[in-house]
Amino acid sequence: MILEPTWKLVNEDSSIDEFIDIRRIVGNQIIRAYLLEEIIKSDRLKKIGGKLRGPKNEFKDFSNFLIIKFCKEQKEVRVLVETGVYDNLRIVGTDSVELSQESRDDLIKLFTDALEHPESNNTRLIISNDSKLR
Repeated sequence: MILEPTWKLVNEDSSIDEFIDIRRIVGNQIIRAYLLEEIIKSDRLKKIGGKLRGPKNEFKDFSNFLIIKFCKEQKEVRVLVETGVYDNLRIVGTDSVELSQESRDDLIKLFTDALEHPESNNTRLIISNDSKLR
């Protein structure tokens, strides 16, 4: 059981994926969305259905978010990202307790590295069925 505030993704099969809210760690640091281009062009994209709730249990439009899944030290981690922040990305959550305890700079470096080197990090992009790719 995670004690920190969490984002909850309710999947089509009613299972719930939780992401620890890490906005306080990352702050308003934004990541350039162009880093997604290589992943979008490759076969590393999966669309899913689901409903997203924020840390205060408020409904969020899942089509405005995406999940980046990658490997860190042979362990798969997922990062919840808000899209459309001035055509950039904003990290908001992670399913990894270890990642949630990283420093701001280390967390951003891991995330950016996963986007810049999708092959070596086995990076995958998970988006809503309703998401629009530009």
